[in-house]
Amino acid sequence: MRCWIELSRKALIENYRIFERVSSPSELMPVIKSNAYGHGLKEVYAALCSVVAPTWLGVNYVEEAEELRSFGYQGSILVVGPVPQSLYEQAARARADIFIGDLFSLETWLQLPLKPKIHIKIDTGMSRQGFEPEMLPKILETLKPFKSDIVGLASHFANVEDVVELSYAHKQLERFEQGRKALDTAGLHIKTHIASSASTLLLEQAHFNITRVGISMFGLWPSQATRLSYLQTHDKLENLKPVLSWLTEVALTKTVREGDCIGYGCTYKAMKDMTIAVLPVGYYEGYPRIASGRGSYVLIKGKRCPIVGRICMNMMMVDISHLSKVQTGDRVTLIGSDGSETIDAETLGAWAETIHYEVLTCLNPRIPRKVLDD
Repeated sequence: MRCWIELSRKALIENYRIFERVSSPSELMPVIKSNAYGHGLKEVYAALCSVVAPTWLGVNYVEEAEELRSFGYQGSILVVGPVPQSLYEQAARARADIFIGDLFSLETWLQLPLKPKIHIKIDTGMSRQGFEPEMLPKILETLKPFKSDIVGLASHFANVEDVVELSYAHKQLERFEQGRKALDTAGLHIKTHIASSASTLLLEQAHFNITRVGISMFGLWPSQATRLSYLQTHDKLENLKPVLSWLTEVALTKTVREGDCIGYGCTYKAMKDMTIAVLPVGYYEGYPRIASGRGSYVLIKGKRCPIVGRICMNMMMVDISHLSKVQTGDRVTLIGSDGSETIDAETLGAWAETIHYEVLTCLNPRIPRKVLDD
């Protein structure tokens, strides 16, 4: 591919250190699911674990846990996504913990000769995974003979990162505390965890024993609302540093005459003679097609170059009329900084009417990723 991704080891480690401090004394679990939020599972693992030794790592699939084991990781792994019952023994062989949050999964797990260790998931208000907290005493009674296989009690916040007023989160915390009291009554002493990136930053009372930090490990605030909420309650903003830059090169330059159309559908007509650059990146590589004609731009020689015409499957065209001496092979920044200008994943997400989570996780896994020791 004629585009590539650069990852900053320094930024990744600095972000880890921030959350290690913010989470203390809780254990920090970097969540590197979904190809490490598009950054590259293998590359992120190598960059992170070459410097630090995280006690926990979180993934979404059993297969990701197996990959981590093949890389040599010996710590604890939690699969946070739903695991098919057919993969329970596979998870056990990978020494990967799983969530159990429904009766069918629990009954299947109880009958297995080879069991993965489990974290009991309760639903405190997300309406996605988990038992109702009121069911927990009965569940714990059933699990009494298997205490050594139970690692934790967990839940997930529904509405922390999207708001600056956290009343719903506090209601969820109350429900989670109900579950924690059930553990005490049952005499079960296990780890408890509910906090992800936003709640780790904003709700110290939600840290419990483990904090699960995903998007912010890669230097991105979960949302502007999270950033604003943090500023309301803290003296200074944590200096999270984006880890990822997405780059390509100029494939060719072309002169377009006034009145000529550019790209599919003839959606862009040149109002004057202009020069464009063709870039070898499109929606197959992960650049959202919907960003066409929405004020989107790339950076060449530290200058903004507007995208003109529709973004194609493997190409896009940009206006370079205001630049001189642009040549084939010149570096182009799609996400990242060039001189005083920066395009972040949030900006690209806004052009595409989506969030930076989606932008990053949609980056084609085939794009080469390299770790820089900057």
